[in-house]
Amino acid sequence: MPNMKKLFAASLLCAIATFAASDGASAQTHASQGLVVVAQKADAYTMDPAKHSSFSTANVLMHLYDPLVTRDEKGNFAPALALSWSNPDPLTWRFKLRQGVKFHDGEAFDAQTVKFTFDRALDPATKAPYYSRISAIKQVVVVDKYTVDFKTATPYPTMLFSVYEASFPALIVPPRYVKAHDANILATRPVGTGPYRFVEWVKDDRVVMEANPDYWGGAPAIKKIVWRPISEPRTRIAELKAGGVDIAENVPPGEMKSLQAGSSKIVSIPSDFLFFFAFDTLKPGPLQDKRVRQAINYAINVDAIQKAILEGTGQRVAVNLPKDAFGYPADIAPYPYDPVKAKALLAEAGFPNGFTIPMTSRQGYLLKDKEIMEAAAGFLSKVGIKVVPKYMEPGVWAQVSEKKGREGIMYPGWSGADADMVWYPLLATGQYQSYFSNKALDALLLEGRSTLDVDRRKKTYEAAAKIIKEEAPHLPMFQAPLIFGVNARLNWQARSDTLIDLRHAQYAR
Repeated sequence: MPNMKKLFAASLLCAIATFAASDGASAQTHASQGLVVVAQKADAYTMDPAKHSSFSTANVLMHLYDPLVTRDEKGNFAPALALSWSNPDPLTWRFKLRQGVKFHDGEAFDAQTVKFTFDRALDPATKAPYYSRISAIKQVVVVDKYTVDFKTATPYPTMLFSVYEASFPALIVPPRYVKAHDANILATRPVGTGPYRFVEWVKDDRVVMEANPDYWGGAPAIKKIVWRPISEPRTRIAELKAGGVDIAENVPPGEMKSLQAGSSKIVSIPSDFLFFFAFDTLKPGPLQDKRVRQAINYAINVDAIQKAILEGTGQRVAVNLPKDAFGYPADIAPYPYDPVKAKALLAEAGFPNGFTIPMTSRQGYLLKDKEIMEAAAGFLSKVGIKVVPKYMEPGVWAQVSEKKGREGIMYPGWSGADADMVWYPLLATGQYQSYFSNKALDALLLEGRSTLDVDRRKKTYEAAAKIIKEEAPHLPMFQAPLIFGVNARLNWQARSDTLIDLRHAQYAR
């Protein structure tokens, strides 16, 4: 087996080495090899699912590891390592597990495996950046070899979101393997139960994986996947046209037409990913005054940005929540563009001449992020607010984010199909990405995540939305579309949660 691995890696490296010189014919070659090359915005941050908060990392890891629960093409929850789930009582979620599953190194999967995974992720020493997604879990109890109970302090309506693949630390890891090595072994040498096995990771160049022939769900049709970090959208598009990559993410709307012919095509889907500006209200400064935050909401013409930069794609949102998410308030309208009102509020807050403030973001990570930042800065300058842009590499951004070190006005991005998944981590006092604190809102957010009563949850989030609109801790913008350039021969479906899932992809014959 080791010799076969070396032969596979050597042959794949030869293929990778020819990418730069390839042309459209390479797309045919990739199909014949069963190879898919994905160009995404950033490299993986780690191979340990409990140690990151990046969707670029999650795209890679969801192919190496499995969650208890997945989501089908319609967004409905479906079995993965758990075959079924139930609520024996309001404080218990019981999962019946799949039998006969093995990790890539032969270790068996069972209830003790699930307990180890979640105990590890919940341990404060692990410092899981996505802890908020699983923090409602207070105890994991092994009922029998293939049954496990998750205990919560209060009823927890969004538990299934906590144990599927987009809840990064919920991907199941092997206890024996981790215990036999250094505690950080998974960071560079991952072992999972997933449809692909790890081959190599050359930092800032590629992650290579091969199909797992013994996968419990059946061997995947795509035999090899290479993940390439290409931060510049134009370079991703050029590589796609040349045949060097088979999927290029974050295609700008203006480039769609050029990719809808020949060896490529466009795959697009409405996303549940939110574009917004967040304000650091915790540090002393102008942003601690809600009148300033409201002024910024009035000052930026979101509709004009959407029309000019995103060419009318996407959906405007009134609060920072996807329009089809549970808890979205249908009766609240966005702040209108009103620079006169913005100036009046700034003067009322004691800033008649404006102020200077940093605006932090990644460049090339979100669709048209630099252009959107520049446009927003332009609108703010008209009311006297001078923005000092600060762009970070995605890896640096992740490190800064984990230390809660973002500054001033931030342009992050988030997703979630339920108000609890967006508002709790972003707005509840002390939570992972919350730069805001409001006791009345905290009480409502806690109530919304602590009952299984759907009507009660709706009323709770209606009240929360009114506080959020008034306090303006964010400037909500829009749900952007997901636009991918894809090899014309590749049959692949995008997911609205932004994850690039190749488990069911295949080339047309």
